[in-house]
Amino acid sequence: MTRNLLSLMLLLGLLGILSCGTKPRPVSQNSDEITTDKTLDRFFQELEEKEMFNGAVAVKKNGEILLKKGYGKANFQFDKDFKANTPMEVASVSKQFTAAAIVLLEQQGKLNIEDKVQDYLDDFPYSEITIKHLLTHTSGLVNYATHFRKNWDTTKVAYNKDIISYFKSEKPDLESAPGEKYSYSNSGYVVLAEIVARLSGETLDEFLEKNIFRPTEMESSAFYERDTIWRMKNYAPAYMLNPKTCEYTKPENLPGKNYYTFLSGRLGPGRLSSSINDLVKWDSILNTNAIFSEKSKDKIFQVYKPEKDSSDYGFGWHIYNDNSLGKVVYHTGSWAGNLTSIKRYIDDKSLIVVLNNRYNTAYLKEIRKQVEGYLKGQTLEVPKQKIEHLLQKEICNLNKENLYSWYESIADEAEISLEALADLEKEYREIDEPQKASLAKNLSFFITNSN
Repeated sequence: MTRNLLSLMLLLGLLGILSCGTKPRPVSQNSDEITTDKTLDRFFQELEEKEMFNGAVAVKKNGEILLKKGYGKANFQFDKDFKANTPMEVASVSKQFTAAAIVLLEQQGKLNIEDKVQDYLDDFPYSEITIKHLLTHTSGLVNYATHFRKNWDTTKVAYNKDIISYFKSEKPDLESAPGEKYSYSNSGYVVLAEIVARLSGETLDEFLEKNIFRPTEMESSAFYERDTIWRMKNYAPAYMLNPKTCEYTKPENLPGKNYYTFLSGRLGPGRLSSSINDLVKWDSILNTNAIFSEKSKDKIFQVYKPEKDSSDYGFGWHIYNDNSLGKVVYHTGSWAGNLTSIKRYIDDKSLIVVLNNRYNTAYLKEIRKQVEGYLKGQTLEVPKQKIEHLLQKEICNLNKENLYSWYESIADEAEISLEALADLEKEYREIDEPQKASLAKNLSFFITNSN
């Protein structure tokens, strides 16, 4: 009774809140952490202790939640632990929600996915592009970010209206004819967000709040401005390792990364913040017909092949069949230090969701592979730490005198890649860190000659 009353109060409190980024949504204080499977829990504890993972994870098997928990720190500034209810930007995982908004509008009879974009956006310069082309990354639209990173006033944030204006005024040539080829397109999902706004009279974030987040009690899901997230205590902003200082910092403070601020205003391809709790709810919703009809879900989770290319994409999801687990749909995301992944096993009713707010691409793919193998009955094995990652963290404390003794102390626990060390050396030279570049080169030489 108390919990139901609390949920009702939270819902009533949300009626006056628009998730436009100016007002942070109140985050549920109930983290709802679940550690039914102790083996999985220990696996992620060890990953966090070795600084190979920092975030939150959810795992379901046959509809049962095995793990739903946060690991490490969500916010360094406010010293907040990562919880299952901690929101973080999910990057391109946002696309499935943009696609869902379009499908809902079709379900409501307000559009047809075969409609031309020009039917809804005045002066859109590409007469043959349909909504379906945008959903499936087959529109041929160029990447707007290339233009904006070269020509935009970087003291201002670019929003959807600016991106749409660019296409209308500049009319850049299409990369390919609509429907011919698959080319992953953030631009297409910006246009989809504007179609939602035109048809519903609400911005994409308002539409999703009203039609999905509020009805399903996805209490941590909202869209925020980039500068807002750094002021929120119950939030997990992402961090990237500064190669000069060997410390984690705001991604936009790194050399050449200011676009994380001035390109942060787009709605549609990214910018959604959510939590493990909410994404588990989202999975449960998609397993019912509470919001989407079976016909709508069939459209979402169907591969659409372009005329002259291959693709594994539906509406906001990649799709394939696994020999033992059946139909699988998934999406990943990477933006400004955030790494995200949601993978749904539709036939098996299983789920893997991973949110990581400390940018470290070296391990996320292997972590997902290990957990998926575990769902198939395989043994979990913590991956070895990668030599380039270990060196990046420690190099500020190393010199020619202690480099080799340091290496010998970690060699047995490290995965060695001379190619990765060569890439790291190149990176240090590009940012004018010759001493660090020399150490990376010397370490490669030492490893080569000691084997």
